[in-house]
Amino acid sequence: MRKGNENKNLADGAPRGRRKSNKLAKNQHLTQILAEWEYNAAKTVRRVKMDSGREFLQVRLPLGIEQYEIDGRPDGKRPMNQESWLDYYQEQARRRRRSGEDLSLSDEDFLRLQEEGLLYYYRYLVFFQAHEYQLCARDTRRNLKLLDFVGQHATKEQVECLEQYRPYILRMSCMAQALLKIQEDDDVPGALRLLETGIRAICELPSIPENSVFEFEKTRSLKSLEDLISQLEAHVPRNVALENELKRAIRGENYERAATLRDAIASLRKSLKEE
Repeated sequence: MRKGNENKNLADGAPRGRRKSNKLAKNQHLTQILAEWEYNAAKTVRRVKMDSGREFLQVRLPLGIEQYEIDGRPDGKRPMNQESWLDYYQEQARRRRRSGEDLSLSDEDFLRLQEEGLLYYYRYLVFFQAHEYQLCARDTRRNLKLLDFVGQHATKEQVECLEQYRPYILRMSCMAQALLKIQEDDDVPGALRLLETGIRAICELPSIPENSVFEFEKTRSLKSLEDLISQLEAHVPRNVALENELKRAIRGENYERAATLRDAIASLRKSLKEE
């Protein structure tokens, strides 16, 4: 009878003996840390500097705090004594190449790179939110290099798993560079040119057959860039805004709209000369 009860308890997930409580030491308790930085949805990101001068990026969540390294891997780890798994596998590929061989990523290799890329994705979103556009652009460029590397050394399925997000990464990279142009130089026309370049790059991406994620990311990325262009054009001369809109109309093969814009540009130039 006792044996039957024990089996029932084990089946229900109950422990065999008395349950031990995990007591936290004072320095393990988070209450004081969280109390010192109360959650405020309007301001959730901050930089903190240690006495050594080392800086971290922290994000306040409703029930906790995330912490990111500013440089290197966001979690501060150095796999195989390299800055990242990407650096490690790039070095392995170079060694293989010198021996006349090619590197083929295993499932484990790919998973390491994929999970690491996700860490950089989380960090560049935080950088963007904190208006740290230079660092956001740096991390997006890094993840684009990841996609390029995987494209050379992985299977078709593995390549597509990451490549479907290229439109999104390009969009974030382009927006960060454009906003940095305004932040540092107050150069709205220069920012607009960067955004137009980003739109062309996304439009020219080769399609991935039967991949709805890629098409979704491409569509929403183009819309996001065009929306930002519309916002910025309110701060540039009317003739520049019309010329930029004309380029978009031609690219979208909206020739009727393009003809209307050409007339508007010609009329504006004529009126400027008369003045």
